[in-house]
Amino acid sequence: MKNLVFLITICLSYQITQSQNRIQNSTEGFDFEINYWFNMHHFLWMESFMNVQKDSTIIRQNFSKDIQQSLNQGIEYYKNNFVDFNLRSNDYMKAFKHWIRTQDFELKSVPPKFEEHINVLKSVSNVYKESFWPEHKATCENVLNDNIDLIRQTEEKFAIGIQKLTRHRWQGEKIKVDITYYGTATDWNLVHRPYTTLFPTYIVMTGIGENDIKGNWVELLFHEAAHHLIFDKYYYIGGTIKDVSEVMNVKLPRSFSHAYLFYLTGELTKQIFIEEKVPYANTYMERTGVFGSHYALLDKYLKPYMKGEITLENATRKILTEIN
Repeated sequence: MKNLVFLITICLSYQITQSQNRIQNSTEGFDFEINYWFNMHHFLWMESFMNVQKDSTIIRQNFSKDIQQSLNQGIEYYKNNFVDFNLRSNDYMKAFKHWIRTQDFELKSVPPKFEEHINVLKSVSNVYKESFWPEHKATCENVLNDNIDLIRQTEEKFAIGIQKLTRHRWQGEKIKVDITYYGTATDWNLVHRPYTTLFPTYIVMTGIGENDIKGNWVELLFHEAAHHLIFDKYYYIGGTIKDVSEVMNVKLPRSFSHAYLFYLTGELTKQIFIEEKVPYANTYMERTGVFGSHYALLDKYLKPYMKGEITLENATRKILTEIN
């Protein structure tokens, strides 16, 4: 009987560990997950990036010599192997991301191409679990808990609205979203940048960033989820921009379709929030100045497009005429 009780205790303990290190939730349109190993992977990549690109650090704690040595070995491995790998577009990083996000705390059946990498993560695991994971996990859980009701309240309206604007179908299956404390980084946008890979759409959202403004995290989620509706040059938005620029024989500004994406998703989200009695005075584009040089023109001509007062072709022609 004592042995049976002991075994039950062990099983329960294991289940609790699993739930604490791989947290899941969902809505009608999204499957959310907070994964221990994936968070550690982002943590080590971000520290190596900051060390190399900015001669800086995200680690503020003082550790014993042994702990610091273990941590340094993991960071050095990332510096030597991954610091130049784009988390969104690099083939290895994409493959690793899709595999590691399915893993529970006890990694099993590691593919040969990931064995060395996983051994490094395991060697850093005790340090990460004790010194960083509690804060990272709590932050990611909090941001999901703070926003999931608003997502459920507005996701259907957003999907219907953005499909109408882009004339393209929303993804048929739920969009998978991992939440990590740190996202990806560039020299101009550092430690809290979400990112998306396409076909199917897969999103990495971050736990830190501009979360004190209610609705901001949801707007960014909807923005990331709409990438596949706009970017392809053969789709309605991307194709119209391409065709108009070719007919006018003008060069498009850099990442111009992304500016359309920020404007349309932001304005649509704000409109839905207002309908749902959620105060939301300014979109992410307005607040942060992203593509700020184009905002006034987009607002002047894309807002009438959203209201059905002008075609997308004519709006784009007017925008490019004034830019050039």
